[in-house]
Amino acid sequence: MMQKVGNWNGLLNSGRGWKYLMFSIIGIFSFFAGFYVGDVMQLGYLVFKIGGGPFAIFPFALAIFAILFSLGVYISKEYSIGFVLKVFGISFLFFILAYFSIFAYSAHGHYYAKYIGVDKLSGEPENCLNLTETELEKYPSLKDAILLAGKNEKSVTNLRPEEWQQIVTSLNQENLHTINISNEYYSVKFSCRLTSRKLSEVPEEYATITEKELTDFPLIKKAKELSNKYSNWGNEQPFRMSITFDTWLQIEDFFNQKGLRTIEFEGEYFEFGLTSDLIIKKYYVNITDEELEEHPDLKKAIESAEKSDDGRTILKVHPDEWEKIDAFLSEKGSKNIKVGDTYYRVWFILS
Repeated sequence: MMQKVGNWNGLLNSGRGWKYLMFSIIGIFSFFAGFYVGDVMQLGYLVFKIGGGPFAIFPFALAIFAILFSLGVYISKEYSIGFVLKVFGISFLFFILAYFSIFAYSAHGHYYAKYIGVDKLSGEPENCLNLTETELEKYPSLKDAILLAGKNEKSVTNLRPEEWQQIVTSLNQENLHTINISNEYYSVKFSCRLTSRKLSEVPEEYATITEKELTDFPLIKKAKELSNKYSNWGNEQPFRMSITFDTWLQIEDFFNQKGLRTIEFEGEYFEFGLTSDLIIKKYYVNITDEELEEHPDLKKAIESAEKSDDGRTILKVHPDEWEKIDAFLSEKGSKNIKVGDTYYRVWFILS
């Protein structure tokens, strides 16, 4: 390293020192000028339809480099091949160093550009369904799931689509997403999925499916094709696909007729499954003063939101604290929180 520094100082101290310095500046300036033209002014997008990145910058940077380098050679009044090659190497070296410096700075800035936002909420969610505890008794599956969510912040209960449709129809609520029981709010989601997994070995029992049957059930065909790709990518877990109530019931009836959910098609074997889950989370989770003290940036953001005119704030935080707060609220089960008697929504931003 000391030898390289010595060589560079030797170049500057020679009679051509100012020329070498000029070509160094040309290399640095060319890249930053290309960055400004291609990325900041967005000419890279206008000309090449590329939204940022090296391919939007380098064409302009290299064009500027060529012009300035030629001008530099003319100003230096030295046209020997040896000199031109040497200053080209110096200039291009600083061009590349400028690229890596801005790349490193951008990566550093992106890593540290993490924010949390806090909105002060009015309290009651919009379009929620109000149920009394007496009314809830009529729906034991829903009641059990809500009681479990009340204890654990979240519950996932296996529930057949027919039973969920009966609940929705009985409540006369087409889009049942939020329930209020004694001023406790719960977000409600019902999920139906078709799972598929390609088997690497021949199973002991299987049913055969024809091309016509696959055509009649396009989602089974799609799940088979995607699980095939999924397996080729080295994934051992089943591929999961969201489906509707009605489709779930149709596919279940088809598999029941087959008698098995392990299917053979043209020498390949696939294992299918159907899942339907009622997912209930507390719409708001209670955050104690002690927990806020353990997350000072969250506390600071809440205090800032309280002081703002519109009840909203955005706060830049250290990446470690950002991840800590995200993990904390994920464990709690909701980004909607209650502190004392006040409700807030917390959101996370990446630059």
